[in-house]
Amino acid sequence: MTGVARAVPRTDPLPPVPTAPATDRTPSVPSPLIRAFPTAPPPPEPPAEVLDGGPDETSGAADAAGSADPGAPAGAAGADAARRAARTPGRREQRYQETRARIVDAAAELFAERGFDAVSVIEIAKRAGVVEKTVFNHFPVKEGLVFDADPPMREALLDAVRSRPSGESVSAAAGSFVVAAVGLLGAPEAAEGVARMARVIRGSRTLQVREREILGELTDALAGLIAEETRAWPGQVEPWLAAHAVLGLYASLLELARDRVLAGVTGPELSGELRRQGRRGLALLQFGLAGYAKRR
Repeated sequence: MTGVARAVPRTDPLPPVPTAPATDRTPSVPSPLIRAFPTAPPPPEPPAEVLDGGPDETSGAADAAGSADPGAPAGAAGADAARRAARTPGRREQRYQETRARIVDAAAELFAERGFDAVSVIEIAKRAGVVEKTVFNHFPVKEGLVFDADPPMREALLDAVRSRPSGESVSAAAGSFVVAAVGLLGAPEAAEGVARMARVIRGSRTLQVREREILGELTDALAGLIAEETRAWPGQVEPWLAAHAVLGLYASLLELARDRVLAGVTGPELSGELRRQGRRGLALLQFGLAGYAKRR
């Protein structure tokens, strides 16, 4: 993606609009599209072949069972082992997480050095100290090393809409969430990750396409929720127009944030600019969508 949002002089006229709702709600999770190299949560229990080197590790339950009091009744020992296993993660799970982290770190380094398209999965595996098959076991597609298959923002955005107070429109709730989420990028500690992500994505046509697909999937999910809530009939355009408007605001603010971080602007200056631009965009959304899909 290229930057589509630019600073607008504050003297630009705007039509009379309702007061934009407050945008200081803190999102429960930041979007994966604005993190450095996010990863999806692991599956419940990885297969043994995912792990590299050494014999198969025992699970937490087995560890707990082995340490049970030998003089205790078998039933009591089993119950005690189960309780301890529930309290502590298994060694296999720990190794799984460590392996996954090594792969992500290796990929991030290589992508930053040479770009996404120029790096092979074999190279990532070699730097991470695993075999190629292990990389694919953790990330079936290479793009998964950059983007989550199921972005955490999806549920957070939908929850913001579901939990909005009575009388608030869906565009106000979703738009406020979006502005707050992107505003997190103003934090100085976020600058390096945002800049690295921007360079990697803008240097890869493949990642640009995937990012647009993710935005499309988020739009579909929001539109589906709006259609369900408003009992829209099949083919009714309003839910899709509202969802596209909100995610269009998100995409514009995200590209603005990337542009500014790459130009060296971070911290309070960037946070303030993102919030100002977000409020302006949200006000425009409210002008046309203020009365649509209000919570009753």
